[in-house]
Amino acid sequence: MKHVIVSIALFFIGELYVQSQVIKGIVFLDTNENGIFDAGEAALQNIPISNGRDIVLSNAKGAYSIECIKGNLIFLLKPSGYISKTDKNNIVQSYFTPSESGTNTNFDFPLYKHAENDKVKVALLGDVQVDVMDDVFHVGKLVTEELMENKPDFIMPLGDLSFDNLEIFNPLSQVLGLVEVPVFYVIGNHDLNFKETEFKDRDLSFETIFGPSYYSFEYGKNLFLILNDIYPLSNGKYTGKIDEDQLKFVKNLVAIKQQDYESINLAMHIPLEELENKEELIALLQPFKNVFMACGHTHTQYHNYFKRDSLLDIHELVCGAVCGAWWQGTHDIRGIPFSMMNDGTLKGYWLVDIEDGAHTFNYKVSGSDSHKQINIWVPEVNEWDDALNDLNEPYVYANVFAGDENTNVQISFDSGLYLPMEKYLGIAPELKHFYKLQELGRYQGQKLSKNPMPKTLSHHLWRIKIPDSLSKGAHSIKVKASNSKLFLNVSGNRVLWI
Repeated sequence: MKHVIVSIALFFIGELYVQSQVIKGIVFLDTNENGIFDAGEAALQNIPISNGRDIVLSNAKGAYSIECIKGNLIFLLKPSGYISKTDKNNIVQSYFTPSESGTNTNFDFPLYKHAENDKVKVALLGDVQVDVMDDVFHVGKLVTEELMENKPDFIMPLGDLSFDNLEIFNPLSQVLGLVEVPVFYVIGNHDLNFKETEFKDRDLSFETIFGPSYYSFEYGKNLFLILNDIYPLSNGKYTGKIDEDQLKFVKNLVAIKQQDYESINLAMHIPLEELENKEELIALLQPFKNVFMACGHTHTQYHNYFKRDSLLDIHELVCGAVCGAWWQGTHDIRGIPFSMMNDGTLKGYWLVDIEDGAHTFNYKVSGSDSHKQINIWVPEVNEWDDALNDLNEPYVYANVFAGDENTNVQISFDSGLYLPMEKYLGIAPELKHFYKLQELGRYQGQKLSKNPMPKTLSHHLWRIKIPDSLSKGAHSIKVKASNSKLFLNVSGNRVLWI
């Protein structure tokens, strides 16, 4: 019995030792790029270092000292104009993993000069959700190959990087790293270690490849905050919630940055409206005049605006999914699934320009030119393959991928006067057509993942009844959509037969 008591006592002593372990080091400008603080190299002052809860600043000699929290990484908050080394996959290596044995208690953070403009272009990738290598190939074709030609300043995948296959993290990071810009990853519910029993280990696989699952950084004159809002429950379930340590981290970040910034840009996986403690998070962000949030999770796209007393609304952009609807549906000649999002949005990603709290939003349909911003649907009475004729309606529909409830959508028939289109909360007609073809067995014999019956109501769909005055024959249609707040001014064309 005494041996048991001694063992238990030693266990708790060990636990206390890890909890009270302190990491010390120097933050410095690594001019010779050898990763070592050499004589003559400049120490960097006021650089934030965090343990996932507390934030300390390096002193005049570049020195920092911070307590370890079991299961947490120690990480540097990237300052404007500097960056840590990136690995071969362009993941920023600004973090350190303390050992539970307490043997590595010293770690220096080298930084390097990094040219950054005040205006930053960010590529926001909604759920890429890769499960097998086929999906990684799709991401290469739909995202990497395009961004190699149109490079952003950095890429931000917004969680659900995998489809519960955590072994796929490394191949995914390889394909996105080829763009040759920094990649700042967000964790999603399909990226968690649900088999782990301790809360601290929920992000174990993510941290091994990508680093901390929540953190902050500056880029140019912009402040970014990445959050982990996946709170694991029992039996592989989860809820949207920011945990206590993370809330303290946000509070500490705001305290040291509110004097320097009027604006903050957040990224997290689950949208704000689904968080159990969203009001607590909103309250912590109160010092910022402008708050923008980018999220994923829903496989749909929409804008949300959250009211704040005497302050500008919080603007949330839910960014859809690179994978569309989980890589479902028939494949094209390149082997890529049709996989339209649940609201009728063609799969793609966002390019957002950020400067002084102002955001310019550009949705990029993968595989199409940048002008493809609207899907226009018209009825067609087919003679050869008439299977879909019964789905025809006497309406023209316009699915404006980047639109919100305040977007003005108008239509012109045969270059005539523009008429207003009505905002319509309904199912995108393209999805109805695709699903019927699937139910008719048109895709039998293909190895594919089937689409479920469409039920999601689109938040960016407009329609108008076709005028009875149109004569028989072919007519030109032009649809234009504008929204000054979103800097949105797009148009599309279609042919209508009567």
